[in-house]
Amino acid sequence: MEIEKNIEILKACRYCPMCRNVCTSGNLSYHESDYPRGRGLVLDSIYNNNLEYDTDIVNAIYNCFLCGCCWSNCEGNYRMHELIKSARIDIVDSGNAPQVAQEIRSKMLSGKNPFGDDNDAYKAEEKKADILYIMGDNIKFNSHDIPRAVRDLLSKMNIDHTLLNDEPSSGKILGLLGFSKDSRELAQKLYDRIKEIDPKVILVSDPLIYDLLKNDFPSYGFKIAPATKIMHISQYLAKLLKDGKLKLKKSKNRITLLDSEFLGRFNKVYDEPRKILKEIAGDSFVEMRWTKEKALSAGEAAFIFNGRLFSDGHILGEKICKEARDIDTDTIITLSPAAKENLSRCKDIKIVDIAEFVLGQLSQGKK
Repeated sequence: MEIEKNIEILKACRYCPMCRNVCTSGNLSYHESDYPRGRGLVLDSIYNNNLEYDTDIVNAIYNCFLCGCCWSNCEGNYRMHELIKSARIDIVDSGNAPQVAQEIRSKMLSGKNPFGDDNDAYKAEEKKADILYIMGDNIKFNSHDIPRAVRDLLSKMNIDHTLLNDEPSSGKILGLLGFSKDSRELAQKLYDRIKEIDPKVILVSDPLIYDLLKNDFPSYGFKIAPATKIMHISQYLAKLLKDGKLKLKKSKNRITLLDSEFLGRFNKVYDEPRKILKEIAGDSFVEMRWTKEKALSAGEAAFIFNGRLFSDGHILGEKICKEARDIDTDTIITLSPAAKENLSRCKDIKIVDIAEFVLGQLSQGKK
């Protein structure tokens, strides 16, 4: 059993309720099985008492958003999300993957939108360039405004770049759903395309893709050239700012930043986005109550809930927007397509991806 690799997490979490108040999915459904302790007890019965996976148990495991809020608030530093990922592999291997997960898999393997919409994929001409921008499935199918902003920004600064024509699926979502073999096979195709370009810098806007390149690729044995830098767009812009190559207009509007689960909590990228926003807003940049490793989840890996495609992202978004209202700001800067989408229904607050925000504040091009 895959969960045996994380047996110490199971032993520690099955009787501990201390992270209950910060569990994103548990505080959405208020079902005991949707809290870390409830999942731990269920998996303990699977492992020690030969309990079989049924629909309710499978739902409990797939209802987890893998956001890591429980880990960030755990005195013992136990990564419950890693146990959940292991359990999902066991569920897939036992043939019990939920129907909606199987449908996502089928669509991704055939190059279609995994989220069910018929949105056309974002298209771009491919060429040799030192900078390669990787979108990922969410941006490719659902968030075209983000790559448009990135490309406009780079073009106005006369920075040569390229995208992959018909970018293959990264497989990241399948990996998080427990389809480990399929995930690696799709990642291999993306890796091969990256090698053809041989870029000096790989840029991403989706933290899931950042995590894939930084952590999954090495675990798969995929070696990106040591000289190639993997950067979230916020990191790249912060470097341009530091090097004096990015000039930004000032703003007196009060703005705040929503940290990302997969960029921040799992990869510790916190400072660079703040350097950009403080350069623009100065003292008008304000922090929400819960920031950095304690930031609220926007559902970056919330794909399934109760056997259906997750559709309650606006509830997560409203909780975050309330935090922004409490500090009297009307603009939230986001670092992921999922965050922007799930906060977008907060009509009284402006939700802007960091590339879009910087584009609007651009003063002059590259020197």
